[in-house]
Amino acid sequence: MKKLMKLLPAFLALATLLVSCSDDDNDELDSSELVKGAYVVNAGFYSNDAASITKYDDEGNVTEYYDQLQNNGAVMTSAPQDVYELDDKVYVAGNEPDRVVVYNSLWQGQDTITTNVVRPRCFASQGDYLYVSCWGENPDWTDMPDTYILKYNMVTGTSEKISLPGGPEGLAIANGKLYAALNYSHQIAVMNLSTEEFSYIATEAVSSSVVKDANDNVYVALLSSYSDVSTEIGLGVIDTNTDELSLYKLDAVSSNSASIVAVSKDNSKVYVVAAGYDANWNMVGGIQVFDTATKTFEETPLISNVTGINAVSVDPENGDVYVLISTGGLTKGEMNVYSADHTLKAEETVGANPSEVIFLD
Repeated sequence: MKKLMKLLPAFLALATLLVSCSDDDNDELDSSELVKGAYVVNAGFYSNDAASITKYDDEGNVTEYYDQLQNNGAVMTSAPQDVYELDDKVYVAGNEPDRVVVYNSLWQGQDTITTNVVRPRCFASQGDYLYVSCWGENPDWTDMPDTYILKYNMVTGTSEKISLPGGPEGLAIANGKLYAALNYSHQIAVMNLSTEEFSYIATEAVSSSVVKDANDNVYVALLSSYSDVSTEIGLGVIDTNTDELSLYKLDAVSSNSASIVAVSKDNSKVYVVAAGYDANWNMVGGIQVFDTATKTFEETPLISNVTGINAVSVDPENGDVYVLISTGGLTKGEMNVYSADHTLKAEETVGANPSEVIFLD
């Protein structure tokens, strides 16, 4: 049996979202200045009304429940699994009912994707295609034989399922290949996008988050879970030319369903949420900083010994590092913003269980 966050994958039930605005209102809403900002995804918890979006703009203004303000009060009723921005659209993965909800860049609900979408987890894209890791119907929580990748054509609106057992989680595309972390198998799956054939990179632990840098290096979090204990954990670095993986060990890697790996703007650092559960099931730890040139973790973490440490994200425009702290699925969380040189810039209150930040402009 996995830990609670994995046993109860977060679910999202969004009401039908309709927005009616006057022409003057639309002129105002189309302003790029209104779109620009950091958007904190507050996951809430399983089957409650605590999930929301908090907007944080360049002036330091915080707007809670931004999604509700943009959608006539419609509530995001359960935790989103992943949020992905592409071509002025925002895609939100959710369950119960299983679907991907599509917003415009103003967070106004526009459409839903439901065909072949069952327990969607994470996103990646290339060309006309959106790829979504899915856990399918009636997962057994052991080998996960019925999981798959959804390949969705964003032009035609058609989709197909590509079988991938093992519980695919985080996704990244580099060098013409889709890399998929497997949360229930000691492998990283690698799909050739041209042939859709899989190869595998062996690991000694399960994996979750996957990110890539501007040089097509892929980084993956290798972790120990409740039912799959391993000491070979840390940050995996994949050379996407050879698909060889090097492991740089950490004593603890977060097993939360959140953004636990992020790359700095200049690709010189990788931030990893290095944390584990205490006796009371509180996630305790900090953010370790991996130097991509020396291939070592810096001696001084960005932040340490934090109860509720949950996620890390990096603003691709200015390099600011956003650290998210959860105080529970029903209580407001915290956001600390650091400059690229790790100077603390802001401390703000956000929504319940903040899990990632996306940046729109």
